[in-house]
Amino acid sequence: MRTVGRYVFLLVIAVAGCHTIAQTQSGPVLVSHDFKESAQGWHIAGDTGTIIPTFTASGGHPDGCITGVDEAIGETWYFRAPESVLKQLPAAVNGTISFSLKQSGTQVSIIDDDVVIIGAAGRLSYRFQTAPGTNWTDFSVRLAESEGWTWNWNRRATQAQINSVLAAATGLDIRGEFVTGQDEGSMDNFVLRGP
Repeated sequence: MRTVGRYVFLLVIAVAGCHTIAQTQSGPVLVSHDFKESAQGWHIAGDTGTIIPTFTASGGHPDGCITGVDEAIGETWYFRAPESVLKQLPAAVNGTISFSLKQSGTQVSIIDDDVVIIGAAGRLSYRFQTAPGTNWTDFSVRLAESEGWTWNWNRRATQAQINSVLAAATGLDIRGEFVTGQDEGSMDNFVLRGP
């Protein structure tokens, strides 16, 4: 009886310890956009300029989401973050960017950067190993050197370069287009966390 009690006690400590570690790794939420009531200031950077995305109160992951429709002129289009996100980027060094995406096509035919952050100090970009499908796919990346960010298109970013771009960021774009030709892409659950 005592032995069983001791194992239960140790299991409780182990579970409590794991819970604390998970909370520490997730970091505090700096900005959260769930698109339940509006596009929350996001835009689409498309072929012919910046436009407002389509907001729908259902069809998200869950609830609402925002959607971009390709103009099919040639440029890869992106979801463009509002100023409220840019203002929090200096506090997100070593934190995470996460979001959910889905697309209308099943065949990925465009290779491009998935997350782009531009600032006075340069351009940061990141590419995920997978692309979204026609169902919702969750993505997350830490704003840290160990993740493999690229600086100014062709160099591996150092932590100092990441920090300097985030300190005065002027743009944050998340890719919405993965298919050549006419397509749609949707985003939900954008969260920016601190370390």
